[in-house]
Amino acid sequence: MIIYIIIFAISLMGVREAELRYDDWTQRIFYSLIAVLPPILLAGFRDSTIGVDTEVYILPVFERLVSSGQNFMEFLELNDDLEFLYLILNFVVAQLTDQSCILLLCIHILIIIPLYVTAMKWRESLSPLLFMFVFYMIFYQDTLSIVRQSIALSFSLLAFTYLQENKILKYIILSLIALGFHNTALIALVYPMVFFFIRKYPLRQYYYYYIGASVLFFFFMLNFENFIIWTIDNELVDIKYLKYTSALDTFEPILGVTNVIVKILTIIYILYIIKIYIPDVMLKFFFVMAILDLVFSLCALIVQPLDRISFYFRLMSCISIPYMINNYPIKQGVRQYQVPVEYFWGIIFFTYWFYVYMAGNYGDTANYQFA
Repeated sequence: MIIYIIIFAISLMGVREAELRYDDWTQRIFYSLIAVLPPILLAGFRDSTIGVDTEVYILPVFERLVSSGQNFMEFLELNDDLEFLYLILNFVVAQLTDQSCILLLCIHILIIIPLYVTAMKWRESLSPLLFMFVFYMIFYQDTLSIVRQSIALSFSLLAFTYLQENKILKYIILSLIALGFHNTALIALVYPMVFFFIRKYPLRQYYYYYIGASVLFFFFMLNFENFIIWTIDNELVDIKYLKYTSALDTFEPILGVTNVIVKILTIIYILYIIKIYIPDVMLKFFFVMAILDLVFSLCALIVQPLDRISFYFRLMSCISIPYMINNYPIKQGVRQYQVPVEYFWGIIFFTYWFYVYMAGNYGDTANYQFA
């Protein structure tokens, strides 16, 4: 546990200093390296027992490629169940070195740096330090297992950030990169759909739209398994996803209870802020994301892949919690309430991280070892 805390602390100090010196290019780069290198190095030089999928497909795919000397087309054919950009990453690294730690380093460069850039791009509206803290507490450990989807998640969140800046081309490119690493990146299309729907159709004026959308969503959730099977039967998605319709080994109780508690607290917090302030579009958007996170996580009890889908909404907490703390004190006109709220959420997320990942060893990430 201590190694994680040390790494997170060094990184967060770098984030803070980089934000304070953002206008000084050389100092910003220097402190940004301090911010991103520790978590990248920690992931890169980890033992093969750290992370559920490390020995399942991450290292085996790379090691087979290195030992067999396959050409690119053979490599693609033998691993047609993995996404194209992930295979390219493996192939490029294999041409340079046979050291698997380099692959792991490259993977986490693609995870951490887009998130760090996202945090800095939101610096006018929230604390990048708090953004990265939330990420470390609720998601970093998962990135040691679900590496392909973690890359997709990072690029999807950065793409959404560029969309907020009306940089459509960058949004499209980053979304395609995310999709190239994991098919679930299609879920991130919900971000702009929900955001622009909320902005165009205020709830009080178009409540019947929201009722209709809720009914359709409820119907979709009830028939999700049938929908997956239908897409497989019609060859719209690969048959490999058929196994995901099983509910085995998902939503483990040690994760489920704490996960649900944190999600419910987040929803209550957002509702409270909405109640005492005139809500902006972002607040309403965060509320919908929090609801979707909870719903998909709970539905994972029935259909396994829904928990993976919830990650796209869960990661939005890195923006939503810091955004509300920075812009909406829990009592109007009393700005000093901001710091206790930060401490409150810090304790909540640290407790969650410790109980789930350290005490519970969820995802085989506790008791860190170096390779």
